[in-house]
Amino acid sequence: MGNIRKLFLFALFVLIAIYGCTSDEEKKVSCFEKGKACFEKGEYKTAEIEFKNVIQIDPEYVEAYTKLGETYLKLGNPQSAFRSYSIAAKLDPDNIAAQIKLATFYLLGKKLKESREKIDAVLIKEPDNIEALFLLANILEREKNLYEAAKNFEKIIDLDGKQTRAYLGLSRILTRQGKLSEAERILKRAVDIDPKAIPPSLVLFGFYVSNKECHRAEALIKEIIGDNPENANLRIALGNFYFRQNDQSKAEAAYLEALDLQPDDIRIKDAIARYYVRNRKLENAEKYITEILKQRPRYYPTRTLKGELLVLRRNYTEAIKLFNQLIKEEPGFARAYYFKGLAHLGMGETQIAKPALVKAIELNPRNIKTKLLLAEIYSRERKFDLAQEEIKEILKIQPENYRARLMSGNIFIYQKKVRGAKAAFESLIKLAPENPAGYFRLGFLQRLLKEYDPALSNFEKAMSINPNLMDVFTNIVLLHAAKKEFATAITKCDKQMEKAKDAPVVLAIIHNLKGRLYLIQGKRQRAEESFRNALKENPDFLQAYYALARIYLEDKKEDKAIAHYKAALKKNPKQAGPNMLLGTIYDMQKNFDLAEKRYRKALAIYPEFAPAANNLAYLLAEQGKNIDEALDFARKAKEKLSSDPSIMDTLGLIYYKKGLYDSAIGEFTDSLDKMPDNPTVHYHLGMTYYKKGNKDRARAELKKALSLDENFDASKEAREILDLSGK
Repeated sequence: MGNIRKLFLFALFVLIAIYGCTSDEEKKVSCFEKGKACFEKGEYKTAEIEFKNVIQIDPEYVEAYTKLGETYLKLGNPQSAFRSYSIAAKLDPDNIAAQIKLATFYLLGKKLKESREKIDAVLIKEPDNIEALFLLANILEREKNLYEAAKNFEKIIDLDGKQTRAYLGLSRILTRQGKLSEAERILKRAVDIDPKAIPPSLVLFGFYVSNKECHRAEALIKEIIGDNPENANLRIALGNFYFRQNDQSKAEAAYLEALDLQPDDIRIKDAIARYYVRNRKLENAEKYITEILKQRPRYYPTRTLKGELLVLRRNYTEAIKLFNQLIKEEPGFARAYYFKGLAHLGMGETQIAKPALVKAIELNPRNIKTKLLLAEIYSRERKFDLAQEEIKEILKIQPENYRARLMSGNIFIYQKKVRGAKAAFESLIKLAPENPAGYFRLGFLQRLLKEYDPALSNFEKAMSINPNLMDVFTNIVLLHAAKKEFATAITKCDKQMEKAKDAPVVLAIIHNLKGRLYLIQGKRQRAEESFRNALKENPDFLQAYYALARIYLEDKKEDKAIAHYKAALKKNPKQAGPNMLLGTIYDMQKNFDLAEKRYRKALAIYPEFAPAANNLAYLLAEQGKNIDEALDFARKAKEKLSSDPSIMDTLGLIYYKKGLYDSAIGEFTDSLDKMPDNPTVHYHLGMTYYKKGNKDRARAELKKALSLDENFDASKEAREILDLSGK
């Protein structure tokens, strides 16, 4: 009886085991099929759960790992996808699909050696595996083995003449080899495979654009649009083409045609908003941005664009808040870090801006614009080695980058490395002989070296390319003044005024130059007349106000001038100019309360009056009054007269007072680029270096200030600091 019972229990156990296994097998198959069905329907989260259930039942089911890897890719989770494919390849080394996927991951991760090992293993087993050959061609291209890469693309075409990607890859290689006619022929073959397919035709369009064959590019994109009149994306491409050609009306029309085709498509609205931002039509851009975010409040691309708009409108505080939030949501988005850095720069917060820009470069190492900005910051901070490192990286990526070469030459001038500066500027002339900047900078270097004849030759070459370059013309006049050729300088001013008779801003600059020339010769009455003429032409011309006020004080005529301008205001109180002149005279008399009142009156009459805003900002900063109000006025002045060196000095002084020393150094440095012989700016720069603890640089700048004028306003303070820091 006992034996029978044991036998019964054993049989029951076997039956349970058999039916249990059968049940698990059925469940595994059921979950796998459900997962595939969900995947096909785009229900990827559900598919993920089903494939995980399969693996829980059978941890060695290779196909489940492969499908789970595909699912993770659809979910945007490449790390988990890589793990799934790795397990599949380990369980089944002969699984070609898994090995190719792993090779792709390695290639994307720039691990070329590991990718090549996987591909070589696949090609040993399947020498004609097209996906493996594509990967091998890409690896060879990245290794700059263009000949072998081309051979691989040619092999793919031999195996399957319908492989469009192979034609596109081969044309890319031929373009890199400079074989443009062959590249075009191959691209046309790709188009001929399926003339209705849009991507190959767009690649051919891009080929024409990159090779500056604009007429052929335009004809082709219009032909593609003619064949696909309902495709809005093609009209966006046409709009982008026109925008790059600086044909703004056609660009706008193409974008709006795209929107007519798909009026509710926020991608198109976003593209139009971007066009308006790039074209500085900010109100139009805001309209579309508002509309998009009303439709989709969390739409990331347009929220980024809104941040860019805030930066352009100088609403830096709100821009920084928005970019901080965007970075929190997408920590790997380089563009958000770039604009966050720009916003901090706008606030004068250089030390916060730099890490943001460095992070943007880390995320996108080939971003030229960010590298140039960082190099400019280092240059302004006089960290020339760091600036040149960035420039070298830029030139590795883009050897003919004009701006990087120009910046490098300017840095060499600061470092007094004449040979390096000369080579940089000569390379600019060779690179772009029709660009006047190279001739101007080389001439400027030669003027500093007192090589006047070659300098004049280069300045005149620059002027022959663009007769309206007042920086160049100013240097020509200063060169003649240095040679005591005053009559020649005055004659050139008069001739230039004839050419610029309809350009008041230019005329003001020339009148100011004539005033300076007359002052050097001691012809003070004629100088005064010239400075007055400068202000008649351009009431915003700051230097002329200072020059006139200085003449009145030095000639002991300030009381007469004050009476004259007060009489003018009695006749017509709504004049900003006389208030500005009175304020400047009072300022130089150190009658600061009266000066402040006059500047404020000028601004009450004309709120956008940059000279008054600048002088009031400087006065408030110097007097230790409301520094934030001073900053607001200085920014207002800078917005209108961004290249005025006096405004740069004012903004630098405010940054200095706020303890933003790196930003202050940048402004003072930019100011000295335009007026290198101003002792006050050298003093400000020296004091900033002193506060930063850079005693050597501080001494150099303070000594320079005293060498230019031993009795300038802050000369006593400069000597005290020199005594404290050890002469």
